[in-house]
Amino acid sequence: MRTALGAASGAALVAAGLALSACSADGSTAAPAAQQENSPDRVVAAAYEKTTDARTAKTKIDTQVSANGQSMPISASGVIDFAGRAAQLTTTLPGGAGTSETRFVNGTVYQQLPGQLGAQLSGGKPWISIDAEKLAQQQYGASLDDLGTNLTDPADTLGYLRGASDQVREIGPDTVDGTPTKHYDVTLNLDKAAAGQSPQVQQGTQRLEQQLGTHTLPAQVWLDDQGRLRKLTTEEKITPTTSASASPGAAQTGPVTISITETFSDFGTPVSVTAPPADQTADVTDRLTQQGGR
Repeated sequence: MRTALGAASGAALVAAGLALSACSADGSTAAPAAQQENSPDRVVAAAYEKTTDARTAKTKIDTQVSANGQSMPISASGVIDFAGRAAQLTTTLPGGAGTSETRFVNGTVYQQLPGQLGAQLSGGKPWISIDAEKLAQQQYGASLDDLGTNLTDPADTLGYLRGASDQVREIGPDTVDGTPTKHYDVTLNLDKAAAGQSPQVQQGTQRLEQQLGTHTLPAQVWLDDQGRLRKLTTEEKITPTTSASASPGAAQTGPVTISITETFSDFGTPVSVTAPPADQTADVTDRLTQQGGR
């Protein structure tokens, strides 16, 4: 689902650019301009660049997927390289299935799955790999850049912040993992996020909005005293579209609720992520394509 939601990211917040008619006694407009720059929507929108400017961080992602009366929790933690668009995460799988390691390197997702699950997918090799660029081209007929998302980058979620609308409310001071923060209630305007982007991004945003049934996405944001993102929570209620190629007897998926909480800490921490050896990796990209990306 991050793939679809990522299509809404990548648009910078539009500056007001309006001349201020009210001036101070000495004719200066500095105070009103500063007030605008410090408005909650500007502060939240600026958090994207302030966070990625730190270059690296530790991250933790908790995801709860609920559908058809069942709930599936997935948690992951690791390190992320904003500058190199790479990450390494250890994921706790639901249902006592164990843990997996995932690496995001140069547009490819590598995953080491536990036990029989991994063996079935990889043909006995320790790792599977997915060429995200190739999958995007085959599934959507567009590159990841055209789609406005990076399937191999957990930091892609941060791009949502640049779609912050004027419906941002400052809740007040709070702490995240012991760090003082300021908490904001945010409405992300998906149309605003996609404005000025490529036709593929526009189309991807429209598909997402159809699934969400709305043009906006609510979020909770916590920023530290340097304006960097410390915590982000979103909840998406998706109604999957039915594929035209689906067989008549195929099971239909009802609405899916996806709750995501992502935290960042230890900015500037050393990060080195490398791909597994090629002879220990099985490429499953074509299998995913043949299965319609499932």
